Amino acid sequence: MELFAGPCVVPGFRFAGVHAGIKNKAGARDLGLGVADAPASAAAVFTTNRVKAAPVVLAGERMRAGRLQAIAANSGCANCLTGRAGLALARASCQAVAAGLKVAPALVLPCSTGIIGHLYSLSAYRAGVERAVRALRPDAMGDFAEAIMTTDTRPKAVHCRFPLGRGAATVAGIAKGAGMIAPAMATMLAFIVTDAPAAPAELRSALGAALPGSFHAISVDGDMSTNDCVVLAASAAAARRPLQARERRLLDEAVACVARALAREIVRDGEGATKLVEIVVKGAASRADALRVARKVANSPLVKTAFYGCDPNVGRIAAAAGASGARLDPRRLAISLGGVKVAAHGALRLSALSAAATKMRAPEFAVEIDLGLGRGEARMLSCDLSAGYVRINAEYPT
Repeated sequence: MELFAGPCVVPGFRFAGVHAGIKNKAGARDLGLGVADAPASAAAVFTTNRVKAAPVVLAGERMRAGRLQAIAANSGCANCLTGRAGLALARASCQAVAAGLKVAPALVLPCSTGIIGHLYSLSAYRAGVERAVRALRPDAMGDFAEAIMTTDTRPKAVHCRFPLGRGAATVAGIAKGAGMIAPAMATMLAFIVTDAPAAPAELRSALGAALPGSFHAISVDGDMSTNDCVVLAASAAAARRPLQARERRLLDEAVACVARALAREIVRDGEGATKLVEIVVKGAASRADALRVARKVANSPLVKTAFYGCDPNVGRIAAAAGASGARLDPRRLAISLGGVKVAAHGALRLSALSAAATKMRAPEFAVEIDLGLGRGEARMLSCDLSAGYVRINAEYPT
């Protein structure tokens, strides 16, 4: 399925991204609004962190019905660890959006990202909503993508199309995220929309199938956020009939394709990152073991700093794999860096290190770990850990 970079028009949806004054930076877009022309089918997945932001709690309650008409997402303030006042603020914010759009408050999904422990100004939010409602356009998905950025260096948007009857349906997605990125959801917001006529159950199935190979398989720093959410909504503007079996499979494929691309861009834009690294584990006794090894290697600060220094420090990779809790026999272990085998049968291949170091200078490379014990496989996307990451997070205001 062909994927295209950038935002696009998705029939049945309009978007806006405006400055509301939630961020400290003058004129910066910090409030995004996505609106369906009519109540849309929807599905969502939220952070597994037990400390959940107020908008996550409220959005989780509202998504049980599988319907939404508006997504309101602000950056600059997470509205987390804010107690009852934070939940009241999230509800009041949704009420402001509902009033501006003349829709039911229960159909408004709130999302926030930014600094934890603070409340934003409701009056500023309301004024921003008024501007956003006036600015709504079918071709403004890019403005929405910009409005949800925090430490991101660029907006993230992709889209693709698949055959639907005599025409085609569109699946488009935007996301934000650069730090506090860990497996099993990440510090991110992702919104995927389609004009396909999908029911809530079909969207839940498509999203559930897409997550393991996308947003559940990325890591920048191993820290899990309090505000993560992925939302998938369908306007049914492309057809007013149920999807056929083949069309459901194509929708699943398109959603997975968009989710993988967005996840990849999140890791590529990791805070201070200079390298995108795919961790490939095979030959594990089980898939669960393969995941344990992949996650341990992907999150290891020692491994990630070696990536930054283009240092083929195989010992760090082997040590992380051995500490993962997965079944492992060092005598069967083989490791490759950038396609260069640097360890086999439990022994380092010193003569291969120079070639491996050269491969690690590329902006993207793979680490392949073969445990030689079975057929279990897993993949993770990770990045290097640079001085830039330390600087960004040491200077991040509290």
